[in-house]
Amino acid sequence: MTDWIDDILADEPISNSQIAIVEGLLTSVPYSEEEKKDIERGLIYLTYIEAYQLINKLKEDYVPKDPREQFNKMAKRWQ
Repeated sequence: MTDWIDDILADEPISNSQIAIVEGLLTSVPYSEEEKKDIERGLIYLTYIEAYQLINKLKEDYVPKDPREQFNKMAKRWQ
């Protein structure tokens, strides 16, 4: 059984704020330039929920620029 909010958002298009978040995260993920361009090209075709899932994936793969943050992220994965 799905949540009621999922039913409402199922057909909603990606929001402007989600586009901005994805574009910001793409600057610091270890993907090839071609993969990043493919993601950017397909953004306008995503639904709200698909964009949410993409943002979560990008956050997992995100590499912080600050070495301390990089270490903290690695340490969390080891626990």
